[in-house]
Amino acid sequence: MPARLHFAPSKGWMNDPNGLVHWQGRHHLFYQYNPDGTEFTNQHWGHASSPDLLTWTEHEVALFPGPERTSPYDATACFSGCAVEHDGGVSILYTGVLGDAQLPCLARAADDGLSGFVKDPANPLLPAPPAADITEFRDHSVWREGGLWRQLVAGARREHGGSVFALSSADLRAWEYDGVFMDRARSKVPGAVWECPDYFAVDGTDGTDGTGALLISVIHEDGEEGHAVWWMTGTTSGGGFEVREAGVADVGDRFYAPQSYWAPDGRRIQFGWLRTHEDPAGLDGPAVGVMSLPRELSVRHGRLHCEPAAELTRLRLAATPVPATGPAALDGARTTGELVLHAAAADGVRAVGLRSSAGAEMTVDLAAFAGLDGPLRLFWDEGIVEVFRGGVAGSWSDLRVTEVAELLLDGGPEAAGGRAEVWELALPERLTGPAAGHRTD
Repeated sequence: MPARLHFAPSKGWMNDPNGLVHWQGRHHLFYQYNPDGTEFTNQHWGHASSPDLLTWTEHEVALFPGPERTSPYDATACFSGCAVEHDGGVSILYTGVLGDAQLPCLARAADDGLSGFVKDPANPLLPAPPAADITEFRDHSVWREGGLWRQLVAGARREHGGSVFALSSADLRAWEYDGVFMDRARSKVPGAVWECPDYFAVDGTDGTDGTGALLISVIHEDGEEGHAVWWMTGTTSGGGFEVREAGVADVGDRFYAPQSYWAPDGRRIQFGWLRTHEDPAGLDGPAVGVMSLPRELSVRHGRLHCEPAAELTRLRLAATPVPATGPAALDGARTTGELVLHAAAADGVRAVGLRSSAGAEMTVDLAAFAGLDGPLRLFWDEGIVEVFRGGVAGSWSDLRVTEVAELLLDGGPEAAGGRAEVWELALPERLTGPAAGHRTD
């Protein structure tokens, strides 16, 4: 069965979230998508939308590569990008791919439902990467600041590794290069190549005070290991960024390429790609790739703080107390659920095992959450696990554990005085638009 709490397309390959925006009363989630197979190639932009971040409607493909006759600059693929509100509508900036060439492109929503996009005749917006030492140049983050559009593009420089480049424009079409915004040496964040930049002003305004948060995804050097997504907080200065704090954005091993946007109530909502193609279960099934649960971002005491979106509590039906140490058999196997560890249990439980009725088992190490504030919340959904505590998040998967019949709480004596409970969760409705999936030109 497909995930129920997490969005996934009904078929095909999905990776990075793209063009996230709240528009006309709905949250719009675009994503890297191959509608014709379960491998990374032939990237389109898929599209889903939701009124509440819980119930998702899968729509038809919104952005197509080519055709080569009219848009040769993206005939190979339409790579990742972002959305902005502009002149009463929505525009997207994305990376058009033709062979090895990857260049920024612009398109405009064809209607208020964002069902498709009209590519700009000025594409590609740059004839080449703006500096000779740039070896990788793709993915976009755009915001309005000081009467101009500001854009970040990620990539790499020769002998410098992972970098983010800054550009500015008055009209979204003509862009000037402002230099290197941030790089590996100045940030101490690893990576041969950086991808999928996501920048936002901390206070939710247009960013003119210069205080912001930057997230990047990392392709490591050969032989280098480490987490895949990092955050930095700091201030903008002279077209660059001065880092105050930096850290890992997800302590698990599935999260990649996150993007965030402002909800109408002022919250910064984030989604990321969960890389289930790396799962022990492999690529079996009609669809590969899952989107994370919606997350809320903020900056507290200079550090990025992440927690599950408040809407997820609406799914709670009934709570069952469970012992904070040892095995806890559930009242019937459950494909989804939420485990909450309170007080001493949140610090004393070192790991949680999830065992199916067939005996498949996965173990989640909670060491990264020890000593943090507040309860620990663990969501499971058809073999996907996300954990949150004290502003830290982690994601894992083992799609062989499609349901959970028993929880195994590995806790020392200090956990015995704590409290733990399991919530039964309602299953959000999943809808399909009239022509979801592939559309031919």
